[in-house]
Amino acid sequence: MSPNPPPPSRLGVNTRALHGPAGPGPDPLSTPIIHSVSARFESVEAMIAEKDRQSAGLYYQREGHPTLHACEQKLAALEGAEAGLLFASGMAAMSCLFLSQLKAGDHLVALEQSYGGTHALLDWGKAQLGWRVDLVDARNPEGWAAAFRPETRLFHVESPTNPTLCVVDLHRAAQVAHQHGARLSVDGTVASPVGQHPLTHGADFVVHSATKSIGGHGDLMAGVVLGKREALHEVWKTRKLLGPVPDPAVAWAIERSLKTLPLRVEACNANALELAVRLEVHPAVARVNYPGLIHHPQHELARRQMTLGFGPLLSFDVKGGLSAAERVANGLQLIRFVPSLGSVETYAAMPAHSSHVHLGPAGRARAGIDEGCIRLSVGVEESEDLWADLDQALAKAASLHDQKA
Repeated sequence: MSPNPPPPSRLGVNTRALHGPAGPGPDPLSTPIIHSVSARFESVEAMIAEKDRQSAGLYYQREGHPTLHACEQKLAALEGAEAGLLFASGMAAMSCLFLSQLKAGDHLVALEQSYGGTHALLDWGKAQLGWRVDLVDARNPEGWAAAFRPETRLFHVESPTNPTLCVVDLHRAAQVAHQHGARLSVDGTVASPVGQHPLTHGADFVVHSATKSIGGHGDLMAGVVLGKREALHEVWKTRKLLGPVPDPAVAWAIERSLKTLPLRVEACNANALELAVRLEVHPAVARVNYPGLIHHPQHELARRQMTLGFGPLLSFDVKGGLSAAERVANGLQLIRFVPSLGSVETYAAMPAHSSHVHLGPAGRARAGIDEGCIRLSVGVEESEDLWADLDQALAKAASLHDQKA
């Protein structure tokens, strides 16, 4: 008989990503895809028992599904959570989390630097449900507490933020939230479940767009909310009511991608740091946002709080503003112009035209997003090839600018 395996908490991240939480054997090496929305029951009692298993059961797919649940368990193990819930997209996960925590008249505090889709959700909640929202600056933690009210129920942050790459002190954010009787939710999409663990710093919920680094190949859409099992119960009830569950085949694809997640994240992060260092001294670049740079205002915090590097996402402001940045984007040849992030290929995007377009110039300025900002989601290509493409695009844009001048 083989010895008992070591506790999951003692296993390395690559081992946990490959094997997931230990279960009763024999286990298939890949979770079977069950293409069934329900099951046949031998008795009323058996049906009720299966329904009582909630997200772990196969009573009806909108309530729970074994293929989804296996993926949820593996994601929870990587994040260090008791449980997780899969959704059809990152915004579905975020929406159900907020709807589960906020009723009409409740108050939420969020970051000015939040993802554009989060801003749109908050605007919708204010208009349709009477949520009250205050935005605070991720760069000014001393001002967070002043935004809280007796009716504040949730403090929602991102770390690092997209695309400004501000790093939030998650322990401090949790303290502020809990001192005011609120819960802390963290969008950890940029860092991924292996790049940062907000629950260990006191967060109550972690949400990820699994479309990004978790899936990692730009070919699936999903989201996940992770946390303590009891805290997730209201989130599960909201998911059951609204029904944004992914297809079992998507859950299977996520589980397969998890096996290489640490390897992909570490490689992407190393490339991102290399490009950030080079961009920082490029004459056509006004500013680089990346927490791996020693000049980044939260560099030391990022060193303490993030694992496997500083994330695959960076942004830089092109000298000459929006039109100059558009010329750089149009000049890229190897790097793909795609309004997404977290893939094994390197993507470029312009927040002024994609993720934060609806904020308008004034809203982007408040969030610290320059109109000439280009966001890079760095992949696993050879760093020299990526740099050659960036360098030629920047040089071409600068040349065109000089000709017009």
